Amino acid sequence: MASQFQRDCPHCTSKNAGFKVVYQWSERGNNAIASVLGICGICNSGLVLTIRNLRGMPVKSYSQSNIEFLDSDERVLRAYPNTTLNTPEDCPESVQKFYVQGLINLAGGNWDAAGAMFRKSLDVATKIIAPELKDKSLFQRINHLVDIGHFTPALGEWSHELRIDGNEAVHDEEPETADDANSMQKFAEAFLRYSFTLPNLVARNRAKRESAVD
Repeated sequence: MASQFQRDCPHCTSKNAGFKVVYQWSERGNNAIASVLGICGICNSGLVLTIRNLRGMPVKSYSQSNIEFLDSDERVLRAYPNTTLNTPEDCPESVQKFYVQGLINLAGGNWDAAGAMFRKSLDVATKIIAPELKDKSLFQRINHLVDIGHFTPALGEWSHELRIDGNEAVHDEEPETADDANSMQKFAEAFLRYSFTLPNLVARNRAKRESAVD
């Protein structure tokens, strides 16, 4: 029975997913470095970890025996695919989760699914920004946030572009294209950075400045 390890899955985004080691190979001419292929127990996708034995000894055979994964002498050098995705900072967890799903589907060429997730990130974000409007339609929420000055007119236009394109990704009979999905990603990223990243950056800088004055 092979060993298992836990790691965030770059495919299904599950946290601390269990991976079963199914294959292992050493670096040519250096068995102190080896790569293992693990299969996610949730989505059945693969993740490769490259491991180094710090003492120069052969990396343990994780694919052949059920032994504890990594000890004090071994370290992970790199992972492929990398679980780190370039996402706007300071987004609420639920919003970020939908945005990441959009990125994963975008990378996989699933244009309709990507568009639906980018729209979902906008939908959930507006409910968090204005919880009193959660029973209103996304169209009404965007317009109201523009009317009260929370959104600039430009941000309102970005939001409506993403809303319309996302609706088409879900309901239109024609499939989305790569250009459609990439446009929605750009609109979603701009919206999230303006709505969450920039305000939090300003708040941190202000707090730092006020702390220095005190």
